[in-house]
Amino acid sequence: MATKLMQIEFELSFEDYAAAQKLHAQRTTGSYFLYLSSHVLLPILGIIFFLCGLLLVATKVTSSSTWVLLLCGAYLALYPIYLRRRLKSCYKRTRSDSGACKVTLEHERIQFEGSASKGELAWRAVKQLRENDAVFLLYTAPAKFMVLPKRACTAAQIEEFKALFDRCICPPANI
Repeated sequence: MATKLMQIEFELSFEDYAAAQKLHAQRTTGSYFLYLSSHVLLPILGIIFFLCGLLLVATKVTSSSTWVLLLCGAYLALYPIYLRRRLKSCYKRTRSDSGACKVTLEHERIQFEGSASKGELAWRAVKQLRENDAVFLLYTAPAKFMVLPKRACTAAQIEEFKALFDRCICPPANI
């Protein structure tokens, strides 16, 4: 029988899901640039367009171009809100289990159990670990990962998890 090293219980919230998607989106330079442009550069450009449109309206220079500037500016400035709503919709649509989740870490495998699912994963199937201040992502393929929210762990468990990962994983592969 395998020795249970650690058990983590949580319910994956939308904020955990969003943090995981953000971390996943920043895995390469290209994807990081796309994330940065859609969340920072486009809204700034939208604000500039909108202000230019307002300036034209204030100077009584109205044409179809003025309205295009105003509409495009508003759309681009509000684009991050659209992306967040879309992410929330994806979160709701892809949830296969809305209950509590229990993850048990052992020397040989990771077991996970939800109210409607149960499974296990050998440590050798884990190719990479990524983390930010909110979540761990355990990658089994370039776009397939398991999310473990750090809020469900104590500081000691976080350090223990990192040490366990270092001991149990195959030589790291780039994803």
